[in-house]
Amino acid sequence: MFDSPHFGRWLEQFENEQIEFVLLPSSPHRRIHPILRSLTLGSSRADYKFYGYIKYFGLPLWLLDKILQNSLRAWILRRAMKDVAPKVVHALEIQNAGYIALRAFRRFKPPGVRLVVTNYGSDIFWFRRFSAHEQKIRRLLSLTDLYAAECSRDVMLAREMGFTGEVAPLVPNAGGIQISKIIPAADLDTKRTTIAVKGYHGWVGRAHNVLRALEAISEEVSGYQIVFFSCNWSTIRLARRVRKSTKLDIVCFGKGRLSHDQMLRLFSQSRIYVGISESDGISTSMLEAMSQGAVPIQTGTSCAEEWLEDSGVVVKGTDTESSCEAIKKGLSMSDTSAAAKINRDTILRRATANAVAEKLEGFYE
Repeated sequence: MFDSPHFGRWLEQFENEQIEFVLLPSSPHRRIHPILRSLTLGSSRADYKFYGYIKYFGLPLWLLDKILQNSLRAWILRRAMKDVAPKVVHALEIQNAGYIALRAFRRFKPPGVRLVVTNYGSDIFWFRRFSAHEQKIRRLLSLTDLYAAECSRDVMLAREMGFTGEVAPLVPNAGGIQISKIIPAADLDTKRTTIAVKGYHGWVGRAHNVLRALEAISEEVSGYQIVFFSCNWSTIRLARRVRKSTKLDIVCFGKGRLSHDQMLRLFSQSRIYVGISESDGISTSMLEAMSQGAVPIQTGTSCAEEWLEDSGVVVKGTDTESSCEAIKKGLSMSDTSAAAKINRDTILRRATANAVAEKLEGFYE
């Protein structure tokens, strides 16, 4: 996914290893993310390069393959394998890259080539419930040599769907957090007056339910600035109506409007972080909020329970009432810095860039 910061950060972890990466687009990108562009123009030990000129055609290729059922990009992948003779083909994410690899490898899998498949948040957990996707996922897993996931839940699901190959170390798909970016313990205060909310609604995101929850408990959150990030237009429109009816201090930022450093600054000023969705993996936003001292509120449809030790709120439902109760509980939990300290220690132990890099050493070997 050439426009994804997660993809860029994944590749960035290997820039000091002597590996040649040949990159093919799997999603309808309209731009190349600055991290990825920097890697391809840089002078690191690893070599990052786009295959041919197809970096310019991510959107039209995706549109054509909506009709051709991935056969065009599968043909390009087969052509690339013949030209490059890779040791490894790595499909990062299943419903685009994975299905392209499935189509390509069913026709042509060169001897000695290993297929690596990375599961992103919703790839199996959400899509396995749809019969057409389930069949494709099962076929893809039967061809997969190495399966990479963020949490044990998704490894278990892959095994249930017939995967018998090797499992990579469980690490965040976006890599670890630089120790220098993690908030100092001395700054884990309880005087914060901001609430951060993931603002996407649609497909699996449920930001509208958070807005309605805030409307229902407006008196309890009236003293906070409520910042919605990564918003789509429907969230922004509803936020305007809620702001007008309740007089709450609601601010919205569209997807990509905040830089990574600005996101970390937002979390460092936030009392709680709220992420409500029908499906997710670890949730990079949740980990980053934990690293900055914001108490996380995350739906149990993610892998949150594998990271929170009574130091956050795992929400059972995505409905408005569940969000109301979760927000109130999270605000109460953040009255002291105890939960924030536990979460910060968890990140230092499991999700720093050094900790993740150590687990990934020799990944492609």
